[in-house]
Amino acid sequence: MSGVEYLIEGERVALGPLRRDLAATYARWLNRPDVRVGLSHLGILEERTEEAWIDDMLKSDAAHHPKTATFTVYDRRDGEPLGTCGLMDVDHHHGRARFGIFLGERRGEGLGTEATRLTLDWAFNHLSLRNVLLEVMPWNAGGIRAYERAGFKPAGRRRDAILMHGRRWEEVYMDAVADEFTGSVLAGRMPRAE
Repeated sequence: MSGVEYLIEGERVALGPLRRDLAATYARWLNRPDVRVGLSHLGILEERTEEAWIDDMLKSDAAHHPKTATFTVYDRRDGEPLGTCGLMDVDHHHGRARFGIFLGERRGEGLGTEATRLTLDWAFNHLSLRNVLLEVMPWNAGGIRAYERAGFKPAGRRRDAILMHGRRWEEVYMDAVADEFTGSVLAGRMPRAE
């Protein structure tokens, strides 16, 4: 796909800005049952709602001290968009943020793990954050394994915090810290004092 801007590239995955022209695609992915099962969002999405969300995120992402950093995830083999991921509630004072991801295409190939690592790299080496937290549904065992491979560690559980699928569930918390992050693609590009 020509003309796609990549902000950070890994071996198989690249992250670029959100794209308004993909609003209908993002909505279609988010409405799919296999994607929704891992999300806490209950609403039905469509192109206009996604366009409004994209506009809000792009404005936030562009701030001098952004509160978000949201990306489209691409497969580098063919440039196809796969999903979105990003950092939310970025707190520059405390050096922390929350992470979220969903893939609408090519799930189960390890691409989400690499996209997660690239987002952590952005958090730690571009935004200079120290801690990134995520919340994950306890039934999402594949997601939990992928997050662990990307560098997240269990941080705790919030009991009876989620009402979904007709019952109460624990919410699983995981976090990653800058001091434990390895394999950066950005670190070598950052200025160093001499």
